[in-house]
Amino acid sequence: MNNSQAVRGLGGTGSKGLPWSAFAALSLGMMVYGLAESYGPVTYASGLTKNAWLSYGLPFVFGGIGALLAGYLSDRLGRRRAFILTGGLLLLGLLLYIPVYLNWTSSALGQALLVASIAIVGMTAIGLETPILAAIAEGADPQGRSKMLVLAQNFGNLGVALAFVPLVLLHGQAAQTVQVETALLLMYLAPTVALIIAFLRAFESLPWIAARTGTIDVKEAWKQVDGGAAPVQPTAGLGARFATLLTIGIAQDVAFVYVTYGAASFFTSTFSGLSASSLAPMVGGFVMTIVGVLTGLFIAHRVERRPFALLSFALQAVFWAALAVAAYLTGFTMSWLMLALFVLNFVTVELTWASRALLEPELFPTKVRGLYISLVRMSVWVITGVITGLMTNLNPLATDFTAAALVMGLVAVAGAAGAAFWRFYGFETANRSLVGLDLHHIGPIAERKEARSS
Repeated sequence: MNNSQAVRGLGGTGSKGLPWSAFAALSLGMMVYGLAESYGPVTYASGLTKNAWLSYGLPFVFGGIGALLAGYLSDRLGRRRAFILTGGLLLLGLLLYIPVYLNWTSSALGQALLVASIAIVGMTAIGLETPILAAIAEGADPQGRSKMLVLAQNFGNLGVALAFVPLVLLHGQAAQTVQVETALLLMYLAPTVALIIAFLRAFESLPWIAARTGTIDVKEAWKQVDGGAAPVQPTAGLGARFATLLTIGIAQDVAFVYVTYGAASFFTSTFSGLSASSLAPMVGGFVMTIVGVLTGLFIAHRVERRPFALLSFALQAVFWAALAVAAYLTGFTMSWLMLALFVLNFVTVELTWASRALLEPELFPTKVRGLYISLVRMSVWVITGVITGLMTNLNPLATDFTAAALVMGLVAVAGAAGAAFWRFYGFETANRSLVGLDLHHIGPIAERKEARSS
């Protein structure tokens, strides 16, 4: 790749930020993630499988594996190539579903294809997050980075909401059929468009080129991206960064998966004439989308990362406790109060999600950014899959929402503790150049080389 191409890369518009064509491709990739995250629950809701573990656990466990693979590819091949390759494999996973949908196979083979499809889609859709996060972090100036990291991932919430719209607006078998068809149509369409845009318009990240090939100076590469902003000053080691992100990641992700999908299974009645079990995910998806847009446009670039993380995770713990109390007092009868508390929990889920989205790609140097993002995501997804699988299958958590909400409250407290640790012992990355991470990372290596040569 020559320098003229590099300057047009994901970081190649100088301090003006990420090209909108690349941002569009990455955002569509996140919509695929949201749709695919609903892929397992949709198959369960539509009756294609009666196994809750297959629908609620398998996609996230395999998603962790996919995240690790995508991280390796992202650091090894580059952000653009990893995005295109992972998106292509996702389409392959969706193709395996076609015989199931058309009933072209026997029941046993159909179920085997369904399992393979859910596993591959889970791997690749969640794997897409790594090159997306890395590309945005390395392709926009500090303020643009804050906005785009939140806005791009917010398309995942929109995907969740769209997947559940048919079950709310329609009823019975017609609703299930339209839901599956709508989700599949969007899942085929979004990655196809994203791949076309990425192939034609997106180029490679300048900081990745500098870190991987050495053909561009690291400082100059980042200056092309952020215009020479003040650098991040790392203080905590990689282990502390990883442990912090793991703790808050588990708390956020378990809350998101459970409040969106698992808790909805407790609603067996209708609410204002609508199916309550489908109403919660749809309302939640749109609420998170709105909160994400507002956070991305007006909040993310104006607040420091550490106090924002502490506030969002503390609120999550408070509202889970409130939901547990309300469930106990009302016997978990769907009411305006319960719906309001669910909405508040969706708000905190989105705020904690925004905090994660900002911190994960901002705490690691370019050369290993993909690897560490993926290690965090892999660990979070596998643990989330196990926890949500247990909570939706293990009594009394599967039958007593108050008990489940108390467990969720404890998980939220752990997340708040992780955020508190980072508030007092971590370092700030808001509105700063990430070049400090690369210089801090490569400095000792360069010094050792100079010492050996002298």
